[in-house]
Amino acid sequence: MTTQIVIHAGFHKTGTTSVQSMLRENAALLDPHLRVFLKNAFEDLTDKARSFSIDPKEKTLGQVSKAATAFFGTIDTSDPRPILICSEDLSGHMPGRHGLECYDSAGLVMKCLADAAFGRFGPETDIIFYFSTRARDPWLRSTWWQNLRSTRLTKDFAAYSAQFDEARDLEDILEEVAVDVAPAHVTSCPLETLSELPMGPLEPILALFDLPDLDRGALRALPPENVQPDIGIDAVFLALNRSALPDKDVQDAKRMIRKMARRVTD
Repeated sequence: MTTQIVIHAGFHKTGTTSVQSMLRENAALLDPHLRVFLKNAFEDLTDKARSFSIDPKEKTLGQVSKAATAFFGTIDTSDPRPILICSEDLSGHMPGRHGLECYDSAGLVMKCLADAAFGRFGPETDIIFYFSTRARDPWLRSTWWQNLRSTRLTKDFAAYSAQFDEARDLEDILEEVAVDVAPAHVTSCPLETLSELPMGPLEPILALFDLPDLDRGALRALPPENVQPDIGIDAVFLALNRSALPDKDVQDAKRMIRKMARRVTD
């Protein structure tokens, strides 16, 4: 029997957090039909993928390959259920951090994953790499917000987005990944088309599987997560990042402001 494996490996800020939350929320319903592996099942692999993204050398790529082989080696080959592997960190660090402008390392990392999966389950394994994407401007603004709240980023959005003027589009990265992982397949779906679907960004992932006995109507959808609140706190965070306050004080202030923002927006 041919094993089906879907790897949802990115990209950051394209609904991935919402997908993972819904997979956790519906774990009991999905488990009889689908084996789901989230980041906590392969943290060494994501650590190595992120390390390679900022230090793309033969040695660090070898560490990705070793971690991928070790992870797939833990998966039971006799279990007939298809497999879903899900973490945006498989594509490396988020652009905007560590001087990264795009996912230039993604193709080689995905090849390591494909090679490890074929090695474990055989050359006839049905492997699909699925990526959620997003229009360039809203994606850049969302990565700016994520980096603004999580790091001491001091660039406003105009300066931040300008550094990506020469960066490759996500679609260009996907074309490269498709070449690197062949004969595995690559598919994608833009976030903008998913808001009206019953399960939002999880919907096209479930559609990749043949799960005739799954009661999809019983699955619980969740609202979008990790969304920037439109109440002006980005300017506050930028001011905090530019301040002379110690990192811990800045982190504490951001945490308190985000709590207040949730009370306003919920």
